[in-house]
Amino acid sequence: MAGGIQVGTEAGSVESKQLDGDVKTIAEAIAQAQTEYFYEPGHKNMVSEKFSESVKQAAALPELAEMGITVGCMPDGGMWFDGNRSNLNRKLIAAGEAKLQQDGGNAIERWCKNYLLCKGLNPDVKYVTFMSGPGAAPNGVLYKFGHSMVAANGNNCIFYYQPEGFSQEAIFNIMISVLELDLTFEQIKPFINRKIAKNNFYDLFVKETSEERAVRLAAAEERHQSELAFSNFSQDPADPLYPVWHRLPKEHKLEAHEIVVEMLQEGKANAVIATTLVKCFLN
Repeated sequence: MAGGIQVGTEAGSVESKQLDGDVKTIAEAIAQAQTEYFYEPGHKNMVSEKFSESVKQAAALPELAEMGITVGCMPDGGMWFDGNRSNLNRKLIAAGEAKLQQDGGNAIERWCKNYLLCKGLNPDVKYVTFMSGPGAAPNGVLYKFGHSMVAANGNNCIFYYQPEGFSQEAIFNIMISVLELDLTFEQIKPFINRKIAKNNFYDLFVKETSEERAVRLAAAEERHQSELAFSNFSQDPADPLYPVWHRLPKEHKLEAHEIVVEMLQEGKANAVIATTLVKCFLN
């Protein structure tokens, strides 16, 4: 089971966001319907001084924070541990990712970053990736990429290919198979409906702690501030990002926008972000 990059749909397109969103939605629904695993959305570094230490600690995975990891790790399907954070010896069992064929950019680089960080926590982690779009067809670039990763890393690096895309039920069946959970799709439907209605993972829990609420609100504020910064630099000719942004082809700007916001949230300087955009889209 295994895939890459080719001319086609962009990673920031509506189709790509739908795939990412479905994998995330199903993962979060499964997390609420089972008790065997402790689900973590991922590892996020909140560098701004406006966030308290408790909020920063809650947003970051303790295992990666202790290693001094300063980059984010937010797989679409989250990270599944065999214990909660009070278990100092807990193990990362599985993680899930989604990739749609796209034209350029660093989507595959981000896949590699997430995979390597997860593998660093557990060399035997099951890292599942859903590949779709024309590149997921036999001999497509995603297909070839996946087979190369399996050859290099072994069968715990798991790829599923569906050029026409995955239904939510298909994603569910794959995930419970990998996690070896005894669940039916009917059992998670109430959680999917609540997800669609509220559109926020943390709001799905009746017993949201004050710390979880603080993380959720801080993340929303961090995103808001990054979007404001994005708006400012894109209109300021003196900013190093300005000329690069306005040179980008229109078809790449959706993906580039997500990369810029992500890097701003990680505290990267505008000049560094500009260099990354040039490398990804203009070389």
